[in-house]
Amino acid sequence: MKIIYSFNTNGGKIFPGKFYKRMAELSVRSAKRCGYPIELYADLWGIEFFKQLKFPFDSYHLIEPEKYGVNFSYWNFGKLLTYSIQNEPFLHVDFDTYFHEGFRIPESGDIITEMLREYTFVRAFRDVAILDTNVLPEKLICSGLVGGYNTNIWKELFSRAEEICMKPIPVPEKAMAYLVGVEEFNLSQIAQFLKLKVVELDHNKFDHWQGENKEKNYGQVINELYNINCK
Repeated sequence: MKIIYSFNTNGGKIFPGKFYKRMAELSVRSAKRCGYPIELYADLWGIEFFKQLKFPFDSYHLIEPEKYGVNFSYWNFGKLLTYSIQNEPFLHVDFDTYFHEGFRIPESGDIITEMLREYTFVRAFRDVAILDTNVLPEKLICSGLVGGYNTNIWKELFSRAEEICMKPIPVPEKAMAYLVGVEEFNLSQIAQFLKLKVVELDHNKFDHWQGENKEKNYGQVINELYNINCK
């Protein structure tokens, strides 16, 4: 099992600012202490950026989302591509994740997730659904931290997502709903259809600082943890 991160600069156009870099370093260093191999999947500019920062990744892997000609409004396409090329068990995590001492990844599970959660925006999800949506997933598989021991499902998810992400987002003001739909809703449909074993992580062993305005909402705690762990 390994922990992987991904980053897509959209052809060298998007780079993180000072606070994001601090949060990302805190995340990677806390993951490194857990004892798993830590890998980065990024485009050429992303790899160079993180190499200059000297984060403790064990390896770097090139992904090229721009070659697929997808609509970049689906900014999570790089994550979907990263999932699809894995041939061994993995846990993909976002850079706004902090791991506490004693964090362990479960030793079984087709899919391992941060949590199973309730959801809305069913109409948007139907627009990007892979399968017949007459039967809806009971809950969504959250993709903030996600992976597992069954690597084949991610290839299936990507093959369908590639088609969807070629098209513009139908209702731009609800873009996040479509992003969640193409990733979490479709994964949840696949898991339910195939009767896969889905295992949740121990919520007490990590923090995931989700949402917007991270510096405003979590800046103090992140800076304190950074000073303790990364100085």
